Amino acid sequence: MNEKIKGSIAASMETETKMLPYLPYLIQDLWVLGSSVDQILSGIESLNLPKKTAVLDLCCGKGGVSVQIAQKFGFKVTGIDVMTEFLNIAKKKASEFNVIHLCDFIKQDVHDYVKNSHEFDIVILGAAGSIFGDLEKTIGVLRSQLKEGGYLFLDDGYLKKVDRIDRKGYEYYLNYEKSKAALVSYNDRIVAEINTSEVSKSINFEYQKLIEKRGSELIRLHPEMKNEIRKYLNGQAEECHILDSEIEGVLWIIQKTNI
Repeated sequence: MNEKIKGSIAASMETETKMLPYLPYLIQDLWVLGSSVDQILSGIESLNLPKKTAVLDLCCGKGGVSVQIAQKFGFKVTGIDVMTEFLNIAKKKASEFNVIHLCDFIKQDVHDYVKNSHEFDIVILGAAGSIFGDLEKTIGVLRSQLKEGGYLFLDDGYLKKVDRIDRKGYEYYLNYEKSKAALVSYNDRIVAEINTSEVSKSINFEYQKLIEKRGSELIRLHPEMKNEIRKYLNGQAEECHILDSEIEGVLWIIQKTNI
């Protein structure tokens, strides 16, 4: 894995590259990494799509969203991620849920994957922040992977009170009006906006407890990394606070139009 990819992963996980080897241990108890999976499943169900529907799950992580989509709807799902440890778990879960024939997990940098256009029926990006740039650029990238009339699922949020958060990884967020303007900047149609704040709040704080527990174990195993691990844990706690107080969580469902 080259340094550019490492930097991209570290940024999306809000940590430093030297912490990457320790992340699988820290988040071993988490299958769904930040995405609002129940809301995504409900959103897909509301669209009443045919069995031949093809889904792209970018930054799929451990396959928590991909596998459950395949199981619930029988759709073919392609998951893209660069973390070998995560993809191995995704494949194992797909086997456990008897949907391995429906899931194709590919190890590739998502930036490289989206350089080519595709024609999926659904494209999902969950809890990946500004990995593709600002919100308008992100929409442009995601819609390039969709066929006309296809649906983009963006699990993200907008600023509740302020116009900007001066914290690395959060410069991407806009207020509600600016977020909506960016979402339709290509003349697409917002089909639904599903609030995820309450669900995310409970999940985030539960995840934080699990990560703290594993962090304490990891410090005992690697005392030489104590400061770095503690810094990561503190950063996760700060993130939980920001998401609770400053960000309104929302799952946007957007239909690509041919205008």
